[in-house]
Amino acid sequence: MKKKSIILAIAAFSVILITAVSFLVLKKVPETLLSARKTDKAEVIYGRAEEFLKAGEYHKAADILLIIVSRYPDSIYAERSLRKLASICLARSDYVKAKYYYDRLLKDFPRIKDAGEIRSAVEGLNMKMMQSPVMTADSIEYVVQPGNTLIAIAKKFNTTVELVKMMNGLQNDIIRPGQKLKINISKFSIYIDRFQNILILRKDGEPFRTYSIATGKDNSTPLGNFAIVDKMVRPPWTKPGVGIVLPDSDEYELGERWMPLSIHGYGIHGTNDDSSIGRQATAGCVRMHNSDVIELYDMVTKGTAVEIVDSREKTEGKVE
Repeated sequence: MKKKSIILAIAAFSVILITAVSFLVLKKVPETLLSARKTDKAEVIYGRAEEFLKAGEYHKAADILLIIVSRYPDSIYAERSLRKLASICLARSDYVKAKYYYDRLLKDFPRIKDAGEIRSAVEGLNMKMMQSPVMTADSIEYVVQPGNTLIAIAKKFNTTVELVKMMNGLQNDIIRPGQKLKINISKFSIYIDRFQNILILRKDGEPFRTYSIATGKDNSTPLGNFAIVDKMVRPPWTKPGVGIVLPDSDEYELGERWMPLSIHGYGIHGTNDDSSIGRQATAGCVRMHNSDVIELYDMVTKGTAVEIVDSREKTEGKVE
């Protein structure tokens, strides 16, 4: 009996010892092992999604890709799945969902090598969504009333005639009672970095469109908060030391559009020298490619806020 008790005690001790050792081993190893198993499983599931894609069964593929993003959010297969989901949506011209997946990709995987290209794709989608008939959170549907004009409608919603036409595919200013128009109700603002030579058009505070620009030589573009006070198409220009220069002159530097700011003598305009874009090359104004300044001009109204900064200040202190 005593011998049996000793054997049972030894057996119990052995079980406890084995359990303890197993616990210690599992505590050190499982993170990498389980991670590997997760990755392996995600790879298998992702492979199944690719098979559906090859077979043209996009709905089934999308369902599987969403499972991967949900169950394995930190894996490389989640990144690949978000890319595939965006591509599927683009093929269907579902720009809203495509933008969502690209935004999610940038948020969940901020260090991807092609982040810049993805951001550019998102900005392209921003324009496509604006120009599509699909209603979004920042737009409303307006039914044209008797006596309405595009000028009156644009004024009512603090937007531009050009933007109303762009959003609705209108080729002229003719509208009719009962016609439904998609109208932008978001607020645009402009952010300019004279160090990076970029202008970012923001929509309700979020980046919407980025443009390469030229700014003033020797940091002559003023820093601060301003506003667009007027909008003009190829106005006569007074060149310092020369006098009035007309739009058809070779010396005319304003390009296709001129938007003066609330600080005298400065504004945003086009160019007669595309090679200057991306550099500090002006007398202080903000210069854009003509196609870009026309696009910007068509979207913003008088009174649009303009913030000009120098990003070097964040790392190098005050820059004069």
